[in-house]
Amino acid sequence: TDTLLEAELFGHTRNAFTGAERDRSGLFEAADGGTLFLDELASTSPAFQASLLRVLQSGEVRKVGSTQSRRVNVRVTAASNAPLQKLVSAGSFRADLYYRLSVLSIELPPLRQRAGDVQLLTNHFLRLFQPAGAAIPRLTREATEALAAHDFPGNVRELENALRRAVALSSGGLITIDCLPP
Repeated sequence: TDTLLEAELFGHTRNAFTGAERDRSGLFEAADGGTLFLDELASTSPAFQASLLRVLQSGEVRKVGSTQSRRVNVRVTAASNAPLQKLVSAGSFRADLYYRLSVLSIELPPLRQRAGDVQLLTNHFLRLFQPAGAAIPRLTREATEALAAHDFPGNVRELENALRRAVALSSGGLITIDCLPP
């Protein structure tokens, strides 16, 4: 799977691996002159971390299956649901990659510690999931209170999926507590 991740980010040449039917640019090349967001960085393998570090240090990407590199100018922002500094101490995340990435760190507390954000995010997701040609779905008071009282161990993704489900199960644009997951 590292090869597929590297092919996605760095690109690949034709026949570099099974299914690589043509040359393809990666996301680093597509983001040249801009910003690339990498999510769930703590879940990557040590081999991939080494490849990413090489790209960040040299400013060059080499497509999977190629011997030639291409210079890119990309600002990288990254996110992790695990504290990277603790993973570095435990030896499961490369210290040199951590220090390369941690130019500016922003720690965002989990949603359960930001109760006021639940309503803002709910409004956003309801507009996002609004059926075409219909009004923005509304929540009953009981459903609103249930969302406000929940601690969201799955964080924003849990809220997003709960609201996607609720919109799909709602009738007449009204979301009741029965539309929410148990």
